[in-house]
Amino acid sequence: MAIFKDKETAEKLFGDFWSRLIRETDLGRELKNNEISILFVITDLDMAMFVDQDGPRFGNDAKTEKPVVTMKMAGDMVHKYWLDKVNIPMALATRKIKAKGPVNKVLQLMPLFKPGKELYPEYCEKFNLPLDV
Repeated sequence: MAIFKDKETAEKLFGDFWSRLIRETDLGRELKNNEISILFVITDLDMAMFVDQDGPRFGNDAKTEKPVVTMKMAGDMVHKYWLDKVNIPMALATRKIKAKGPVNKVLQLMPLFKPGKELYPEYCEKFNLPLDV
């Protein structure tokens, strides 16, 4: 069973989530300082989300951007990542997450994603998503 019931739910959740993360933490500044942008392609939802220091963009707005890094994965993998239940290097090695571009730039910023892992359960509750995956 898919974690997200549809693309619209995932876009609303991650739109609010990434906007808050960029607004309330150092992540936006660090994305800008390190010139990093990420295109997330969520395969099972046919969803594209572009994230940079200005926040998330979806759909055609996301697809027209030129990301530094592209990360492709299923919605379940995104959910597990934010619940801190994914080993990123292992997921990359086993191709559960497919990445294109200088992934090492994103890996350097991983510590800045930590506040997101603290916020994400709140979004799971709000959007009725399971915490025990």
